[in-house]
Parts: sequence; structure tokens; C-alpha cells
Amino acid sequence: PALENLEEPPATQKPSPLRAIALKVWRLLAEREAKARAKDLLAGRREELRLIHAFLQNYLEYREKETFKRDFNLSRFHPTHPIPSLSDSLMDLEDPKVAEALVMEFLETALHLPQDLPLPPEETRTYIRRFLNRILEWDDAYGLPPKRDLMPLKKALEETKRLGASALEIARLEERLRKEAQEERRRELLLEEERRRFRVALEKVIALLNLLPTPQGETPWPRVPEPGQGEESLLTLPLRPGRIPLGPLTLTLSQVEGTWHLGLGGEDYVLEDTLVIPWEDLEVLAVREGDLLHLRLEARSGLRLYELLAEGRILALLLSPNQDYVYLRLLRALSARLKGEFSPQAFGPELAEKYRQAPWEALQDFARKVLELALKRLGGADPTPLLKEVGQALGQEREALVLAEALREYLGRHPPTRETLGGEVHLLSIGAEPLALKVGQTVLSLRPRNAPSGDPQEDVLYVGQAGEVPQRLKDLLVYRLPEGTVILAREGRRLAYLVMENP
Repeated sequence: PALENLEEPPATQKPSPLRAIALKVWRLLAEREAKARAKDLLAGRREELRLIHAFLQNYLEYREKETFKRDFNLSRFHPTHPIPSLSDSLMDLEDPKVAEALVMEFLETALHLPQDLPLPPEETRTYIRRFLNRILEWDDAYGLPPKRDLMPLKKALEETKRLGASALEIARLEERLRKEAQEERRRELLLEEERRRFRVALEKVIALLNLLPTPQGETPWPRVPEPGQGEESLLTLPLRPGRIPLGPLTLTLSQVEGTWHLGLGGEDYVLEDTLVIPWEDLEVLAVREGDLLHLRLEARSGLRLYELLAEGRILALLLSPNQDYVYLRLLRALSARLKGEFSPQAFGPELAEKYRQAPWEALQDFARKVLELALKRLGGADPTPLLKEVGQALGQEREALVLAEALREYLGRHPPTRETLGGEVHLLSIGAEPLALKVGQTVLSLRPRNAPSGDPQEDVLYVGQAGEVPQRLKDLLVYRLPEGTVILAREGRRLAYLVMENP
């Protein structure tokens, strides 16, 4: 069975080699993502990083306590480490490397939580949220002065009045009490403000847990085929010297004095546990576990191509002519509803006539603009409730739910990976010669046409089959065939494509 069928091994059991490989691949990809996220967290007052730091310190300390293993609801947990101040000299939070390491340590700690505690993996997020809330509920977490006790002053004032002290003495005490009360109010307002800021940060910190593999997070386990099986750019094989074709590349595996090397383009790299070899705009990820080697070819830092493919998957749905372009009409209706200008009559089946007459390239550009606008207006909110509403109004509730699910998946899966794209991703290099793609019984030809500027990066690509007017591929093209929809994405000299079922 491929890896996705493997159950999560019990904590005591040693994971299978394929699971161990998958974990190493996850780590490589998570490190890359942590780098990107950490960059975002370096702005402003860096509340998220400071909160993560406080979490790690408190968690690691509490983990050693006797009560820890039985205290799921954290009723016995009392924080001892406050949130570090922005100017804490012991923490160089401006350093991207420090930020990256903090994010990774947070993810690793969360990943191992079910080993630390007898807790189901899917409870990880709830537990960490509870832990962070406990820190934020603690008044001393924010480095503010301690709460002022006004009681002794009030008593002294009453006593002074009772003893009939001079008006001057009473006025002096009243003034002091007023100032103290003012300071205390200021402290409370500051505390409220800090707490509010860190509650916002808490949500961002919790969102980082999406990067964990399922069921703890939302990232699918990396696909690791059985040895000897795989795809053109995703292989698992026994560790044996020889040549290994991987997508458009050929690697060589060799052993010198007991050390394994992976060769590419005349360079040899020592293969230990994990290895990343950049090659132009691709990279080879190599992971070794015992006598197994797992290789995967990825688009380098390669999110742009994958993002385009993910967008293409949504576009394939929007451009499906089924039921008079129902998905495109629903998305336009959602966009109008978000703007507050929705009337069902404006999005009826008669719109489809316009779409049928439009040239394919123009229709695709239009659908992309509709998608971009709708997502902008949604602002990350769940599209389901409003789509249900417009779906009911248009009598297309079932289709509205299909679209809602596709949008939610698209929104929740940033950045996309080979696994979330739901199909085999092929990576090709664009050269001067035409390329042929075989999809079922159809052969698509890709012909580059030189750009007037002479810059090969700007060459235009035309995609088509014999006897048809070819379509232009700028950065993204959805090409419908009876056998399935081909999503083609292009960045510079690199092309990625996948084939999905017709919606």
C-alpha cells in the first residue's frame, strides 16, 4: 500500500521505514514553510514569536512536573515564565534564523505532544490553545508592574478623617490615593490592551499548527511510494549504485569507502539523512532511511508553479460548461452578495450564452478575475454560509456546496504541495523544441514561439492537438479534453502540469 493507507503507529511502536521517510520529508518541507512564515512574523512587535517563546519555556518546564501527564485541562498548571519583552536582550528576535528556529521548535513540540501525553493526536490544537490561554490569563505574563493594593491607603484616609486631622493632611492623602488609583487604572488598561494584542497573536500561532501532518494539522502526509513503485518524479528505491532517472534529470548513486553519494550534473553530494540539491529552478529532495532511498523532484521554493496549479484546479470547475456554467455563475453571485448587490435574476442560466460565445482565453481570464475578486471580498472567511444562501436563491444548492468545498480547500491549503494538488504533478523544461504530452489517447503539442525581445523567458507557448487552433499558455492554462482536464502552469523555462477528472 502507498503511504497514505498506513495508520499512525502507536507511540511505543517504531514507525515503519516509509513512515519514517514521510516524517523526514515533512520536516524538510515544513522547514521551508517555517522560513516563509517566520519572515512574516518578524514585522511589528513580534507578538507571535514572543508568545511561542513563552509557550516553549512554560511547556518544557511543566512537562517535567508530576501533575503534567494527568492534567489534560491544565487546571493545575500555573505559568512561571512571562512573555519576553520586545527588548529582551537574551533573545535576538530580529534575527530571521532565530525566528525560524522558534517556529520549527514549536511545530516539533506540538508534533511530539501525543508522545508526551496520553492524548489523541487530533486533540493537539485544543490542548495548545488551552495552554496559551492559561499564559494569557496570567496577569504577570506581560511584564507590567504588579497590581496596586489601594486598601491600606483608603484605610489610612478613613483613619485620618476619624482622628480629625488637618484639612491639608487629608487633602495630601486624597491626592495620593487619586494618583495611585489613576496609575492602577492605567495599568489595567495596558493589561487589557496587551491581552487583546496577544489574543490576536494566539490565533496566528494556532494557525501555524495547520502545517503539522494530519490528523494533528491539515498537511497531508507526504506521499512515499513502496520501493520499486512511484511516479516519474517521486521514487522510493533500494540503496544500490547506479543511474536513477527522475523527471527530466538523471542522478547517479555511488558508494565510496562506505559513504553514499548522489551525483547530479557532474557534482557529487554526500548522502546522509536528508539532502536537498538545487538544480536550476528545480530541487531534488533525497531522504535516506536504512537501506531505502526516497527521491522527489520539486519546483524550487517552488510555490509559484504549485500555486498556479491549485488555482487551475478551481478554474477547471468554474470553466465547466455543465448546467450552463453553474459554478462560474455561483461564484459571481457570491461576489455580488459579498458586495451587497445580489439579485438572483442577474445570475440565471441565460448568462451561459455569453460564456459559450467567448474565446476560451478570454473566458479563462474572466474566470480568474472573478475568482480573484471573490477571494478578495471573502478575506479568508468561510465561503459556505453565503454560498448556501446564493445557491438556494438560484436553485443550485448542491452545486453551491461543491464550490464551497473547493474554495475552502483552496483557501486552507496555502501553500499547496504535490499531495494537496490531488494528481501526479509532471515537471518539464521548456526548450527550443516542441514538447508532446500524452493524455489518455490524445497527444498535446507544446510549441514555443520566440518573443520579439529575444528573451527566452518571454517566449510564448502554444498548446494544442493536431487540426485545432492552438491555445496560448501565458502562466496558466486549463485545457479540457474528453479524457480529463489538463492544468498547465508555467514559470520561466519551467512547465508543470497535472491531469484531473473533468468536473
